[in-house]
Parts: sequence; structure tokens; C-alpha cells
Amino acid sequence: MSAWDDPVTSGAPPVSGVAPVDPSVGSFAAEDVDDDEDAELVRPFVITGGRTRHASVHLRVEALVVATGVAHGSQLQFEHARIIGQCNSPVSVAEVAARVGIPLGVAQILVGDLAEAGLVQIHEARQAATPALLLRMIDAVRAL
Repeated sequence: MSAWDDPVTSGAPPVSGVAPVDPSVGSFAAEDVDDDEDAELVRPFVITGGRTRHASVHLRVEALVVATGVAHGSQLQFEHARIIGQCNSPVSVAEVAARVGIPLGVAQILVGDLAEAGLVQIHEARQAATPALLLRMIDAVRAL
């Protein structure tokens, strides 16, 4: 049998100076896995209950959120409680996501939940320029 037919090397020629491959090296036994790292990882769809957007509250990333001070029960998720803790002063939805350490879309959904429950107030910036106003400004500039 030649080196090309050897099932250990899968038909590859032997390489000088390289130790043979041990199939047990690189495999993970159940006791080798660190459960602490897995405990910190929670998928976003678990936090939001599978929702990708809130049903009734649509938030922009620059919307300001502030806690109302209404007492909340112990029924809140951990993330909801952390968001309320970050909203003692007005803070944007994007900042809430960064401070709590969750994705922006998840923060929008959770802040919407809190707004619906009356635990936070949302202050949206008003759109200053409407399409009609922009068209009038363009016409005025052209008239110059």
C-alpha cells in the first residue's frame, strides 16, 4: 500500500516533519465547554418574544425616552428594568441600546413596550420641513 492509499492521510502524500493527525485533538468534550459564556448570550428574538417590530409604537432612533417615575411591578424583564434605569434623564433610543448592550431593533421594541405600559415617555422630534414647504423653498430660490 502506498502513501496515496493510506486512509489516515486521506490519500494525501506524507509530509515530512509533521506529526500524524489525532482525531481526538480539537474535539470538545462536554466538560470542556464554559457554561458562563453561554449563559450571557441571549438571542434577540428571545428577548423580544420573536417580534421584529412593535405592533403599535414606531420609534425613530433619535426619539428621546424618559422614565415617568410610575412604580413598576416585579413582572418586568431584566432588559426592561435596565432600560428604565437608564432613562432617568432624557436619552435617545440609540443611546439606550448602547448603554444596555442590546441591538437597536431590540431596544426599539422594548422601549415601545415600556411606553405602552406608561413606564416611559417618548418625545419625538417633529418634522420641520414638509414636502410642500421644501417645494415652496425651491420655487423661491429659482425665482431669485
